[in-house]
This record gives sequence, C-alpha cells and structure tokens, in this order.
Amino acid sequence: MSALLQSPNLFRSLRRVSEQEAIMAIGRLALTASDAASGLEALASVALRLSGLHGVEVSLKDADILEWHDSKEPASRGAATGLIAANAREWGHLRILFEPRLKSLECPLRFARILAQQAALMLNRLEALQRNSVSKGAIRRLEVRLDTRKAASRAVGLLAQAKKLTRERAQLILIKQARETKRSPLALARSIILSAETGHLRPVVSLRRLGVNELTPAASNFSLPK
Repeated sequence: MSALLQSPNLFRSLRRVSEQEAIMAIGRLALTASDAASGLEALASVALRLSGLHGVEVSLKDADILEWHDSKEPASRGAATGLIAANAREWGHLRILFEPRLKSLECPLRFARILAQQAALMLNRLEALQRNSVSKGAIRRLEVRLDTRKAASRAVGLLAQAKKLTRERAQLILIKQARETKRSPLALARSIILSAETGHLRPVVSLRRLGVNELTPAASNFSLPK
C-alpha cells in the first residue's frame, strides 16, 4: 500500500468550500490535469476542503492504493465508495472517509460517485492523449522512413551518374559515408541532392587525346618549348 499523507494543518488552513463549489472545481481539474498522479491528488485536495470530510482513498487496478488524509489520528468515521468508471472504461474504486454527522454533504454516497466519475473521465482523457501521442509518433517515424527512402534513391542515382558508378556501388558509398560522418541517411542524401542542384556535385569527365583534325586553330599553333 502506498499512502500519500497530507499535514493536518494544510487542509485546515485552506478555505472551506461548499459541495457545489467542490463539484465545480473537481470538474475543472478533471479537464485540465496534465498527469494522473497530480490530477488525482488535486481532486482529493478539493474534496478534503469540505468540512467533516477527512480522507480520500483511490484503489486503481494493478496499482498501489493512494490515500490522502487530513489527520493521522484514528477516529470513528463513515465511508462511501464510488466506482471509478466512465464510457465503459473501469479503473478501480474511490472511497471517502467522513464524520458520521457530516453536514457539508447532502449525500456522501452521491458525492463519492461524482468524485469517482470525474476521476475516471480525467484518466480516460489522459489515456486518449497518450494514445494520440503514440499514434502521431508512429506516423512521424513512417514519414521519416518514406522520406529517407525517396531521398536516398535520388541521391544514389545522382551519385552514380556523377561518379560513373553503378547504383549498388553508389549506395554502399552513401551508407559508408553516413556511418563515418555519423549523419542520418536522410540528412546525407539531402546534402548530396543539394550539392547536385547547386552544381557542386560535378560529373567525372573522361579525358582523351585529341587528334590533329580536332585541334582548334589556336591550339594547332601552340607548341611546347624544346
């Protein structure tokens, strides 16, 4: 069991709220929480600002029990439990501990169920955001792979043409160069494409000896010193 215990003086120093104020604040927090741990703690902290409510316990599936109490001293308390579930997604249970003669809540069981439902809605939202983030990451990785294949294929073709190589040989050179320079294949391929477009990747020119009939008039009159 993992217990998150709060100082008794902390909640006593906060302004007490009505049930309606607590429900409205809990709803806002469920929509804005950025992570499950801090979100659940924020919901519990609002609940504990109700006069006579002394503890909130959250039991999630396959996780430790989280507890928030305004006092470490044992006392006679009532309890109400709500199912942390929303939109066919069940997370666990939530329980509130309160004074037997609680006056700040019209119905402790109803409040426990509302608090549990808001916790479930928050957890559902955070789970959906996480799935969306994972999906975007997977799509981005696929886009990078596609861009790399397209750029590498073009770079290999340009390199093979400029250096009079086979595509297989040009591809091996590209891979070796990426490893030696510790650059990504995509970055190196784009660099080769840019060099070709700006004229820095020059083709190999085959040199041969010109015949007499191919010499220009100026070249035919030129002779090396004896």
